[in-house]
Amino acid sequence: MKFLRLLAILLFLPLAAVPLSFAWGSKGHTMINHLAVEALPDSVPAFLRSPAAIDEITYLGPEPDRWRSPAEPELDAAQAPDHFIDLELADLLGTLPRERYQYIAALYAYGLTHPKLASEMQPDRIGFQPYITEEVWERLKSAMRDYRQLSAARQDTRPVEAAIIFYAGWLGHYVGDGSQPLHTTIEYNGWVGPNPNGYTTDHQIHWQFETRFVNDAINISDVQPLMTPLQPIGDEWTDYLAYLRHTNSYVDEVYQLYKEHGFDGTGTPESRHFTAERLAAGASMLRDLIVAAWVKSAEPVPEWHHEEVKPAATSGSEPAAGAGSLHTTASETPASTGGPKTKSDPEFGTIYVPGNGVTDPKLIFAADPEYSDIARRRNVSGIVVISAIVGTDGHAHEVQVVQSLGWGLDETAVKAVRQYRFRPATYHGKPVAIKIKIEVNFGSY
Repeated sequence: MKFLRLLAILLFLPLAAVPLSFAWGSKGHTMINHLAVEALPDSVPAFLRSPAAIDEITYLGPEPDRWRSPAEPELDAAQAPDHFIDLELADLLGTLPRERYQYIAALYAYGLTHPKLASEMQPDRIGFQPYITEEVWERLKSAMRDYRQLSAARQDTRPVEAAIIFYAGWLGHYVGDGSQPLHTTIEYNGWVGPNPNGYTTDHQIHWQFETRFVNDAINISDVQPLMTPLQPIGDEWTDYLAYLRHTNSYVDEVYQLYKEHGFDGTGTPESRHFTAERLAAGASMLRDLIVAAWVKSAEPVPEWHHEEVKPAATSGSEPAAGAGSLHTTASETPASTGGPKTKSDPEFGTIYVPGNGVTDPKLIFAADPEYSDIARRRNVSGIVVISAIVGTDGHAHEVQVVQSLGWGLDETAVKAVRQYRFRPATYHGKPVAIKIKIEVNFGSY
């Protein structure tokens, strides 16, 4: 029933006008950035908390909306989809890939297998909101790592400080977009499809809520008390998607408040509190992500590859032409001193990492991964990265995709790895379980 409702909505969407919408308007984005940087803890560098930095980051809050001018049409077309994501459509893919181009490939692949939805499963229609946020956040983290290195070397940090301030301000815009419910849904500007609650279908709600009402009714003093305490960020991609989904849960409330004229003039106490809370959520998440970028910038940069492991036997281990090749890498950086690095697992007991007396598992049979029909037609090439535990039985267990390629190749890579056979890793001559990453490389077919 959910799919049928979505199909009905999609059939209606081409009839709906597509407005030029800017989440929160200049005032809302300015408040989000200002409150976030003002709330940064003393643990981040002092330059980022200086009055000059606060002023610059505040100014940069609306910056990506300044790039949406008809004077620069190519720039507008390229970055407009970064401001939103229609989660109802994106979630048809299942687990969203972490990388932008894997996401694009998955959308097109879905359209090929669901032709009735193909016109709506276009990347520029569904949006890239979490992808631009992740990409700008990683720029911020990278610049902070450079700042640490330059500071340690007692070199001039002023250029990288300017870069950090810019990235923090740029990031703030998209995090702010992510707190606006209408930037996470196909119902972005007038209800489409079945409408049992009688919500508005006109194309004024988006602008009236996020711009005119904010300008008329919301001040920074309304927003600041609603900010949440500093929250540590684990995996930034996972935590940010959870933030977007929480925002999406308020779509109906926006429409209900609009139906009750809550966004007319200065609104009602309920509509003012709701809007201020959404702005505060954006400021809180931006603060948390800036702090997380600083904390994670101190982490060591992973090496490209730990060690190549080649098959010991040729029977079945050489991939067929165009099918796939492989090598394995340790899933964690091995300890450099002391005993072996391990962790506990309820099924396998102690899981080891190569190094410090622990030998690598030795691949003795590799099944050839097969090309999917669609990948063959599209001449797709690339790498699927698989995580697995090689048990003392020499089999690959808990096989999972950690870097997707799409086009049906993830599934064939998993199927192939489950057939691999290894000579188990050892510690002091005894077989042990070990967690590894396996790169399955698909060349052009």
